[in-house]
Amino acid sequence: MKHSIATVSLSGTLPEKIKAIAKAQYDGVELFENDLLASNVKPEELRKMLKDLNLELVGLQPFRDYEAMPEPFKSRNLERAKHKFELMHRLGTKKLFICSNTSIHTINHLDKAAEDLFDIAELAKQHDFEIGYEALSWGRFVNTYHQSVEIVRRANHPNLGNILDNFHISVLGSTFEDIYTIPKEKFTMVQVADAPKYDMGAMHLGRHYRCFPGQGSYPVVEFLNAVKATGYDSYLSHEIFSDEFRSSLIEPVALDGKRSLIWLEKMTSNSNNTLNESVSRQQLQKLEWIEFATSAEKQTALIHILEAIGFVETGKHTSKDANLYQLGKVNIIVNRTESVQQFSPNSIWSIGFQTSNNTLFQKWAEELRYKWQWGNQQEPNKSLLSVKGIGDLNYDFIEGNDDFLSEEFEIKKQSIASNGILKIDHLGHSVGAEYYQSNTLFYRAFLGLKVEESIEILDPRGIVYSRVAKNETGNIRIPLSSTLSQGTSTQQFTRQKGAGIQQIAFESNDIFKTAQSILDKSLILPIPSNYYEDLKAKTQLSDELLKQMEEYNILYDRQADGEFFHFYFKELNGLFFEVVQRKGMYERYGEINAQIRLAAQERDRVKI
Repeated sequence: MKHSIATVSLSGTLPEKIKAIAKAQYDGVELFENDLLASNVKPEELRKMLKDLNLELVGLQPFRDYEAMPEPFKSRNLERAKHKFELMHRLGTKKLFICSNTSIHTINHLDKAAEDLFDIAELAKQHDFEIGYEALSWGRFVNTYHQSVEIVRRANHPNLGNILDNFHISVLGSTFEDIYTIPKEKFTMVQVADAPKYDMGAMHLGRHYRCFPGQGSYPVVEFLNAVKATGYDSYLSHEIFSDEFRSSLIEPVALDGKRSLIWLEKMTSNSNNTLNESVSRQQLQKLEWIEFATSAEKQTALIHILEAIGFVETGKHTSKDANLYQLGKVNIIVNRTESVQQFSPNSIWSIGFQTSNNTLFQKWAEELRYKWQWGNQQEPNKSLLSVKGIGDLNYDFIEGNDDFLSEEFEIKKQSIASNGILKIDHLGHSVGAEYYQSNTLFYRAFLGLKVEESIEILDPRGIVYSRVAKNETGNIRIPLSSTLSQGTSTQQFTRQKGAGIQQIAFESNDIFKTAQSILDKSLILPIPSNYYEDLKAKTQLSDELLKQMEEYNILYDRQADGEFFHFYFKELNGLFFEVVQRKGMYERYGEINAQIRLAAQERDRVKI
């Protein structure tokens, strides 16, 4: 399919939007007429600009409040259409997009709507133009695609077709079955958008919170599968009304939109009804290492907390100033080389994953235009693929090699005492608000992770939004968090770093043994006694167990089929460690205790 985007989807002036769209390598543009009205660029100048940038103007939109109108409104609307057709000639486009009527004067009558659309299509035919008609989910009487498709069928004009926008379909909870029955030649345009599942009216959600496919929770893949089954193979376009996008940098948003369309097509069926290969889907096998950027002067606090947890230095890198620390199956690299010094001291520079096929990841990174290289900034290495994520976090990939670290480091035999810690349970990724949607797309489209719906977490200084990305097996879990609230720990962390891993959670098979083994217990985040008094009132935990939990500052959550115990360490430049133990089938992250943790961290940070 060809790809286009409506100018309303981006911030900036009209020329800035057009240049960003061209740079992101779209094939075409939908012109939102208000962008032209607000611009001093004449239609003929815009036409030349588009031609010079090899962009097609695929349509002019929106033409509002047209169909099923009484006189004198109908006659006035046809006169208005004539002026639009003159403008379309000047712009060099052949399609006018009409959305269903929201006027208080419109008549609730499908045949009247069909009659009016026939009349404007007949007028368009004189200019060799085409009319596209779509149902707005907040249309006064026509708000479902079932109605709009039926109206187009009744009008029965060769210059009139359907516009399908999955947002307007999904926001009302409609299904896609009837899409399969639409003749291919009766499609004028297909638009795709995603959105979070917020409990609000369709109009408010649609005008403020739409996002690109892969960034929300709507069934965008199922929608496009239905469209492709009809044989439609023309433009796939974005029409995104988003407060966030309109206040963000224009080029990164345009590029994310292009990435989302590439991903969406990869995830849907082709004309032979076989699934296209999504090159990264379910290829991540396990988390191999966490690599810190530090320096000889700044490393003391990091080394102290690692050793207090039980990590032992087991290796020195063969060619760079870096050491390996291990505990259970957790590998942590402490990197002091000059090339990582641009990162904040003691922050995470890279995450290492094992994959089944690095070449597929390389091809996928290239197609989605994420920066990649073999090896990293310090040294070339054909067995290591390094991809730059959103916000400069590095994602490293090795292909099915359990011996990679032993080949990279001079391993010395060390006795590592078992204290219950087994592996990484999850990583908490905190990002600035401008990176939240982009990282969602990165995790879903590039890494092939499943991304859950966002939830709200109460911070003493505001609201934090969090959603979890994880692989099929659940052995890779990354809660992604962001906030617009000033003063929250998430906002303070991202203000320094833009985006980064803020939390490392270790899984233990005996959390009390782990807590008891901590060499410096002053590093553990203290939890107020009020919390344990409440636990005593609302749970059936024994007094003895509650006493132990309070002694070691262990928090608790439960589901019907499992329990969760966890405790935290104090922050290190905004980053913090956690130890968790899952019992039964518990699958969450103790979110119910997030407010307790955030308040405790603030007390410790400001010494209240």
